[in-house]
Amino acid sequence: MATSRRLALPASLQRWDVHLIGVVDGANLVFTTAEYFRNDGNHIRVHWNGFRLRGGIGNDYVVSESGGPGTGFNTVTLVEAPRAGDVLTADYVAT
Repeated sequence: MATSRRLALPASLQRWDVHLIGVVDGANLVFTTAEYFRNDGNHIRVHWNGFRLRGGIGNDYVVSESGGPGTGFNTVTLVEAPRAGDVLTADYVAT
């Protein structure tokens, strides 16, 4: 039986509790990270007031490349807009 192995990611590329950039006003849905992140698997986790959200189409958020295909992932679009005072953070692997 074949087994899969996870590749070890360098600690220097791991980011924890990074605040997402964007206006938190009850209307804005689009937020960015300060740097590009890997999107070749489950390499970003978004938290809203400490609660982990589910990523992917049909869930709490989707990720995209703000500059278009091939430019690098740095954008998180939420399904519901956070209100003033809410805190959005992410754990991710930088490129």
